[in-house]
Amino acid sequence: ILLGMLSYFFIFALLTGGMNLAIDATAGERERGSLEPLLCLPVSREQLIVGKILAACLFMALSLSLSLVSFYVTLQFVPLERLGMTPNFGPLVVLTAFFLLVPFTLLGAALMTLVASFTRSYKEAQTWLSAVLLAPTLPILIVSILQVRPSLELMLIPSLSQHLLLNGLIRNEPVNLLHATVSASATLALGAALTWACARLYRRESLLG
Repeated sequence: ILLGMLSYFFIFALLTGGMNLAIDATAGERERGSLEPLLCLPVSREQLIVGKILAACLFMALSLSLSLVSFYVTLQFVPLERLGMTPNFGPLVVLTAFFLLVPFTLLGAALMTLVASFTRSYKEAQTWLSAVLLAPTLPILIVSILQVRPSLELMLIPSLSQHLLLNGLIRNEPVNLLHATVSASATLALGAALTWACARLYRRESLLG
């Protein structure tokens, strides 16, 4: 259970790192009345929305980095040995965990941008995205209850695949490169599909209404 909470904590920190930017770049722009002038700039709408999503990705990656480093530093001051526990969260684990989780930034940024684009105000977007933040917990909760072992098929499910890979990493198990590759590819592919959906959405004039 503790390992499941740890993986969710890092994914949650990743998502919250870019949530406000995703809201401000969509519902915030609409609420301030600056969306229409922005879309009239001499740049394609597709490039504009991709830029917004990539900016959110950057903030998410920074939030993930800070969370991982903060957790590592905190462990240095916790006497886990007295509790009969051996921490396996050194610098190499921190770096590996970052690369296992960072593909989720594109999926998270695109999903939040897409959802926030349908809202009319900052407050409404916050309400909807609060529900989006809970979405990654569902597959993690299911696998925690059923005690599922990592498999190639499960690596196709975002958040669940990162959860399983991170759990194995913390248990000092060698990272399965095939599993890691499939996890990253599936997560990035879904993120790219959601980015494409955002680009299609911003072609509509009704978006300004």
